[in-house]
Amino acid sequence: MNGASVTETDLHAYVDGALDPERCAAVDRYLAGHPIEAERVRAWQQQNEALSALYHHIGAEPVPPRLDVHSIAGAFATSGRAWHRMATAALLCMAVGLAGGWIGRGYWGAPDVGQTPLVNEAVAAHSLYTREVVHPVEVGADQQAHLAAWLSKRLDRNLVLPDLRPLGFSLVGGRLLPAQGRPAAQLMYEDETGQRVTFLIVAASDGHESSLQYGQRDGLRSFLWTDETIRCVLVGSVARDRLRDIATRAYEQLG
Repeated sequence: MNGASVTETDLHAYVDGALDPERCAAVDRYLAGHPIEAERVRAWQQQNEALSALYHHIGAEPVPPRLDVHSIAGAFATSGRAWHRMATAALLCMAVGLAGGWIGRGYWGAPDVGQTPLVNEAVAAHSLYTREVVHPVEVGADQQAHLAAWLSKRLDRNLVLPDLRPLGFSLVGGRLLPAQGRPAAQLMYEDETGQRVTFLIVAASDGHESSLQYGQRDGLRSFLWTDETIRCVLVGSVARDRLRDIATRAYEQLG
């Protein structure tokens, strides 16, 4: 995380309302200068609000009798004392875990953000075109100005092609694809080992901004985000931290 004074723990405590006023003010100042981190925090806050609205009534429900700690422990009350202590401790741990699972039922089945239709299309396009040797793109990096102008016109959005050379990736080129029934731009980059990453970009319709959302499918990792003008999916098989660095740099440049 950027900034030595504000940690990931601080951000989570900030979202949970667990910081004192002085520390809370420090996080406010940090977020004002770091829009990507601010988006992450807003997303966490929205998730908390959604979970509270959906599941607060479940937390108030009584634990089913079969999971009651005292009932489980009582069933073994006639056993020897030493064994009884060990068994009760184990059963208490099990009961707490089961009760926690009861309260959280339905939540863990929530769909992965990496399985949205746009991410699925981005992964499919990445898998298809990154394997190409002769024609991986329609317009090569040697025509970068033309590529940016062409894709900007087709998406009706001003696209600045990200410069990823500081991260070890050079532009291969791009192409026009359909995605979600409208024009989409695919940009392809490659590092010195031949490893490739791609961006699938469509015009945003609602202007709502979102933080980076991670997904994984078929051995590929992705980051999805939306800004005021575009919606973008970055796909690659590189390590998650490296892919996030690429996404962060692209987020700052695209638009």
